[in-house]
Amino acid sequence: MTPAEKEAYANCDSTEVHLVTLELNHPAFTQPLRIVKDNTDLVAPLEDGTTATFIAMSFDMVRPPVNEEPDPSITIRVDNVSGTVTPYFELASRSGQEITLVFRPYVWDDTTGVATLLGDPLKLAVRNASADMRNISVTAAHINPANLAFPREKYTPDRFPGLA
Repeated sequence: MTPAEKEAYANCDSTEVHLVTLELNHPAFTQPLRIVKDNTDLVAPLEDGTTATFIAMSFDMVRPPVNEEPDPSITIRVDNVSGTVTPYFELASRSGQEITLVFRPYVWDDTTGVATLLGDPLKLAVRNASADMRNISVTAAHINPANLAFPREKYTPDRFPGLA
C-alpha cells in the first residue's frame, strides 16, 4: 500500500471497506480459485450477475510501476497456501495451458453487509509462478498483442507441410 493510500484510509470516517479479490482460472480446474484479502470469506456478485464465494487469505500485491514500459506486470505473493492453493498450481503445472488471473476490487458496506463491485474486472495472463511449502509468487500481465499470432493462426508443419 502506498503512503497516500495509508493516509486516506487512516483519515476515512466511512463504514465502507475496500476489498481486493483475485480469481485464478485454468482449464484443469473444476472451478476457479477465488481469494479475498480479508479475515473472513466474502460472498459477492460477479459481473455476470451471479454470486461467488472468495476464500479469506493473506496476500501482497506489488503494482506495476508508472512509467513508459510497454509491458508492465504485477507481482502477487500468497501466504499460507499449503492446503488450499497448492493443489490448484500442481494441476496447472502438469498442463501447458495458461492460467488467467482476474483482479476485482469491491467496496464492503459494514452497515448493510453488501459488497459492490468497483468497475470492470482486470483480466491478466500469468507469466511466471513459483512456490514453496508456504508461499506462492505469481507474476501476471496484460496479454501483449505483439506476442499474438497473425492472423491468429499458428503455422505448424502439421497444418502447413511446406514449412517442414
